[in-house]
Amino acid sequence: MKNIVAVSAMALLFFSCTNLQQDSYSSKEIVLPLRNPNLVQENFTMTASNTNQLYNLIQNEFNAGGVRNYSISDLKAPLEVYAGETLKINNIGANRVNLISSPVKSDFNFSVNNGSLTFRSLYQGSYVAELYNDFTYIGTVKITNKLKYNFTERNNYDIILDSYKNRNLDTLLKSSEIYTYAFPNNSKQKDVTFMTLELCSSSNQFLVNNKIKYLKDNFTLTETEKIKLLNFEVSSNNLKSIDNYYLNYSKNNIELNREIVKIIKTKNIANIEELQFLEHFYSDVQESDLAYTIGSLYSKIGNSVKANYYLSLGGSAVTATTESLENSFLSSFKDSSIFSSSNSEKSNSSTTDLKGNDSLANGIDALNRKSYNEAIIFLNKALSNSKNNGAYFYRGKTYFMMNNFQKALNDFNSISNPTSNLEELYYYMGVSYHKTGNLDKAREFLRKSRETNSSSTWGRKSSIYLLKL
Repeated sequence: MKNIVAVSAMALLFFSCTNLQQDSYSSKEIVLPLRNPNLVQENFTMTASNTNQLYNLIQNEFNAGGVRNYSISDLKAPLEVYAGETLKINNIGANRVNLISSPVKSDFNFSVNNGSLTFRSLYQGSYVAELYNDFTYIGTVKITNKLKYNFTERNNYDIILDSYKNRNLDTLLKSSEIYTYAFPNNSKQKDVTFMTLELCSSSNQFLVNNKIKYLKDNFTLTETEKIKLLNFEVSSNNLKSIDNYYLNYSKNNIELNREIVKIIKTKNIANIEELQFLEHFYSDVQESDLAYTIGSLYSKIGNSVKANYYLSLGGSAVTATTESLENSFLSSFKDSSIFSSSNSEKSNSSTTDLKGNDSLANGIDALNRKSYNEAIIFLNKALSNSKNNGAYFYRGKTYFMMNNFQKALNDFNSISNPTSNLEELYYYMGVSYHKTGNLDKAREFLRKSRETNSSSTWGRKSSIYLLKL
């Protein structure tokens, strides 16, 4: 269900590079002469010369709004409402809506509040939703949202292309907005939005932000399109951080990845999400200049361990950060171990242990990124400072992922009194024993995993693995 305040969608229509005037929204009650009326659309032959007239007519209808009331008995047939009107059904007997289909993914209201169903959208098309009272199915509501004016997609699109070619910004903005609301399902919507961004990218930040959001919310973009969209954001904003939308790493998007690296270098600072993205990319390309960049950026946020590690990979050696910076970083560290430590480990709270925990966290991060050699380096350092269960477990898991099952078993057997996530540990031990040829031990630990928590992922995987033995 999409429950977005429709005013935000209206604002996109009324704000443009030409500072169009926005009228206030008013609501009026509509008395229906018939149940389930077939709402009439007025035919309109759209041309470049009357685009402004059609735009104003649609704007006036949106501003007029109105409430169109239906009853529960009307649900048997599709309900019709004009775009910009609010459709209401009182005493619906439901408390939630499950959206099935809609012409857009956001910027419309389809909800149940205080026993009344409310729908409002500026986008023409069919909206279908199921109504439930908690988990009890009440019925299905189908709504046809119509503009009051009917015109052809071809005429509308031809005007858009012509105004783009002639760089007629006012006509492009109005014709493209009309197109968005009249034909939201059309495959050309993506191209139209990019054309609008290209001509208006530096003139109106509100419009640019809404167009960018529209593209992210409603379309699957290619790598080239993501690069183009990211550059629109960079050119129109004082970009402090890259949206996580672009940081969903894929090794196949080489050009996008390099564009993100270039932008981060230009900013000369990075947040954790951006740094993790860079580390993912480095694990694939293994370029020394990228390693140096990552090391320098980690140094800026006070992570001396990762800074030194990546700077060394980049061919540069650095000394530790200043004592005040290091202490500030260490004081913010949170232990991420999944196992409890022994009494002797708990009692040791020296700075050496904090540094060991720092290495443990970095090792876990490298393991999660599948950078196994890097993980081993950090986990070895963690164990050199403090022989804690978490470091043994994660180093054993790393060796397991590297198919070095004997070393994995050595680490797993070094864990003293494990108290949590036992089914995962026992699963790894069972598989490792099987891989090293000890079938009896393999069965023993796989059964332990299953008995510890048969409904967990590891318990189920152990049950499946046992069937193979």
